[in-house]
Amino acid sequence: MTVFAVITAGALLGMVKFGPVKLGAAGVLFVGLFVGALDPDIGPAVPAGVSALGLALYVYTVGLESGPAFFRELRGQLAVMAGAVVALALTAAVVGFVGHQGFGISGPYLAGGYAGIGTTTPGLAAAQAASKDPAQPAVGYAIGYPLAVVITIVFVAAIAARRTWKARRDPDSGLPSKLVYRTVQVTRDARWAEVPGVGGRRVLATEYRPAGGETVVARTLDRLAPGDQVVLVGGENDLQAASTHLGVPAAHDLLEDRHTVDYRRILLTDPALAGHTIAELGLEERYGALVSRVRRGDFDMLAHDDLVLQLDDRLRVVMPREQSAAVSAYLGDTETKVSEVSAVSLGLGLALGFLIGIPSLTLGSTTLALGTGAGPLVMGMILGWRRRTGPLVWTLPTRANLTLRQIGLLLFLAVVGLTSGYSFRQNAFSVFGLKLLAVLAIGAVVSYALMILVARLLGQSRERTMGLLAGYVGNPAILAYANGRATDSRVNAGYSTLFALAILVKIVCIQLIVGL
Repeated sequence: MTVFAVITAGALLGMVKFGPVKLGAAGVLFVGLFVGALDPDIGPAVPAGVSALGLALYVYTVGLESGPAFFRELRGQLAVMAGAVVALALTAAVVGFVGHQGFGISGPYLAGGYAGIGTTTPGLAAAQAASKDPAQPAVGYAIGYPLAVVITIVFVAAIAARRTWKARRDPDSGLPSKLVYRTVQVTRDARWAEVPGVGGRRVLATEYRPAGGETVVARTLDRLAPGDQVVLVGGENDLQAASTHLGVPAAHDLLEDRHTVDYRRILLTDPALAGHTIAELGLEERYGALVSRVRRGDFDMLAHDDLVLQLDDRLRVVMPREQSAAVSAYLGDTETKVSEVSAVSLGLGLALGFLIGIPSLTLGSTTLALGTGAGPLVMGMILGWRRRTGPLVWTLPTRANLTLRQIGLLLFLAVVGLTSGYSFRQNAFSVFGLKLLAVLAIGAVVSYALMILVARLLGQSRERTMGLLAGYVGNPAILAYANGRATDSRVNAGYSTLFALAILVKIVCIQLIVGL
């Protein structure tokens, strides 16, 4: 009962805005610390297994979602990833040296504080597992976490205040965060492949009406002639360039005429189709239809043949009117299935994650292991990248993934808060607490500055740098703030590049710091 009472109160606290951000799930941690501080007997009464299960659910679902982006970016962003690893290692050295040598603070407190300024919940679990007193890392984490959010927002705001900077390796604007449609009246002879944005997969045609003819699905376009009309989809700036190249905005919107061509969003719920590309669906061959865009979670993506689909994706399908029911049945389109979870794939994936977390490596007095935090994370990343193995679909529907992730995180943070609250009360509000705060402030500033320096030296754009910093810190609240300052897909791409990698590196560094 106590755990769920803490979750309820913490969730309410997490909804309160502090400046531009909310605490979110971290509110549960702080409420747990408050309740645990009231009585030293509260923490020991909480079953320890609840924390381990919550953490495993959280990191495994994070891995499933982050794995595809991590492996996709591995080749193109390898230098950035290596730079982030170096920055995190240097930060660990700074925190360890200044805290231990300069202020005499023991390793477990510093390890928890390092996890805090990296806002990494799995890192906190790793610090607790490696410490004799699990409450000590939680004290450092609780001090470092709010510090990280505040300082990171200051850094992101400073980056956003810069109009732009030269980005030799990231010169092109990212894909738009908002997709729009426009019907264009063609006024000149034009080859479709030469239209601006088409070659870069930034503009797509969905419907086409030849001069004097009927509207059809724009399955294949070659040449356009004066009098033709075509419906384009893409970002506002890209559509403007394409429209200018082809002609002028049409007086009549083809989307309003649904006599021969229909369009609607259809939910992908057939497990047999998940993990396949749009081209592999065979919609064009089977039904004369095409997918114009895919909505995954809160993000709209312009469709292309190589885009790999997941359960719970919403596909905007343009099709002959008479094929609407058949296409819907083929893709699934059943709301009940989007909340279903395959117990076989989930259980097997978690079991494999726990299994690879068991082996350890001893270096002097320090023992390194993936543990219950990094083991399921690594396995989730691999399985999320693979997507399916034979009949087993590893990925989860987006809504189910987010629900399990949230439940796992809330359970873990509630238990950590309750079990560490009394120790937090004794240590945080003291001269010792101020010393630890000073060390973590130095570490946070050094860490974030190093990451920005890496991005600048490697020629990354302002927008991607904001996303890289958010992923480096690993906090969704920072990502939301960055997206509010720059409407560019490179923000989210940067976040995805470093998020999972940073968690893994932090876990290794944390286990080294504990040994101080």
